[in-house]
Amino acid sequence: MQQEFDKYSKNYAALLDDTLKITGSDTEFFATAKLKTLARLFPDWVEKPIRFLDFGCGNGTLFKRVRRFFPKAHYTGTDLSDAMVKEAQSIEGGKDAFFQMDSESWKQSTYDLIFIANVFHHVPHTEHQRILAELRPLLAQNGRIVLWEHNPLNPLTRKIVQDCEFDKDAVLIPAKTMKRRFIASGFSEVKIRYTTFFPKALRVLLPLESWLEWAPIGGQYIAIGQNSDQSPAT
Repeated sequence: MQQEFDKYSKNYAALLDDTLKITGSDTEFFATAKLKTLARLFPDWVEKPIRFLDFGCGNGTLFKRVRRFFPKAHYTGTDLSDAMVKEAQSIEGGKDAFFQMDSESWKQSTYDLIFIANVFHHVPHTEHQRILAELRPLLAQNGRIVLWEHNPLNPLTRKIVQDCEFDKDAVLIPAKTMKRRFIASGFSEVKIRYTTFFPKALRVLLPLESWLEWAPIGGQYIAIGQNSDQSPAT
């Protein structure tokens, strides 16, 4: 997976925008939508100096956008692709914010929020629970992990993944399966919320999305877990 994404580091956003054009939106729209959702889900954190880990940060798409919704947040990004991390570090102010995944630097902190967006469908399913279990001790007491993934029940999502050049290895994960893996990794208060229901042509309906989070037809879903204690994951 590392070598695959290394070769896309220079044109990742352009390739992704080309894949997403079927929805009428682009990378900017979806990145902003995720942060807007986080701010809605955790309004108490909006004005607090939360520690925010972007696990699988890619080329740093969220870096400057985070401050728009969480202006006091302390951002850290990590990615398996060294080339992507170097691209992210070239962003103004990004030199000390991004780390290769094998670095120990980002593992020395604890975080209030661990954010993972569209990463796990590239990871072998046998590795999911191990990664989640290793991340849980990095969360502060009652910290949250929030994971976005493609919903395999949505036919448009399946088409987008099928047409995406860097999703050739993707194996989509049912929401119920992800929920079980969260619970098995020691997270509590695990919830699934569905999202991304409407294309840009129907953006007038976007305010309805928060009312449809129960419906398993959204293009993506969000898995949320809490670290209720600091005991080691099993």
